[in-house]
Amino acid sequence: MKRELVAYCGLYCGACSFKLAVDDADFDHVLKMPTGYDQYKNKSFDLSCPGCKLENICGQCNIRDCAQKNQINHCGLCNEFPCPKVKQLNNDGVPHHSTVIDNLLLLQKVGEEQWLEIQRQQWTCSCGRRLSWYYTECPTCTR
Repeated sequence: MKRELVAYCGLYCGACSFKLAVDDADFDHVLKMPTGYDQYKNKSFDLSCPGCKLENICGQCNIRDCAQKNQINHCGLCNEFPCPKVKQLNNDGVPHHSTVIDNLLLLQKVGEEQWLEIQRQQWTCSCGRRLSWYYTECPTCTR
C-alpha cells in the first residue's frame, strides 16, 4: 500500500481531485469541484501533487509542520489529538475537510494498511474507475 496517500491531517490523497486529474488524465475530477476552486479549473494550471509527505507544493501547512516536528505519520498518533488545528480544519466549511477527524479515528482503530484498503475501496467504482472527493459517481456506472 502507498503510505504517502495518508495525509498527516487524515485526508486520503488517493481521492484528491487534483491528483486524479493528473494521474488518470481525467480533468473532470477538477471540473466537478465546488465553485471555490474555479481558479484551478483552467487546464493550463499545473495540478500535479504528489501528496504532502513527498513534496510540499501547497505552501505553509501548520498540521504538516507539527506532525513532522513530532515525527508522527498522521495526527491520530499525537497525544494531543484532536488538537485545535485539526478541529479547525475539520470544521472550516470545505466539504472534504469535514472527514479528517473521523478518518483519523479510523486510522487509530484499524491502522494505516487497513485504512488505505478501506479508502481505496470507497473511492473506486466497481468498474475500476477511481472516484474523487467531488467526483463521487462513476459516469459509466452511475454509482
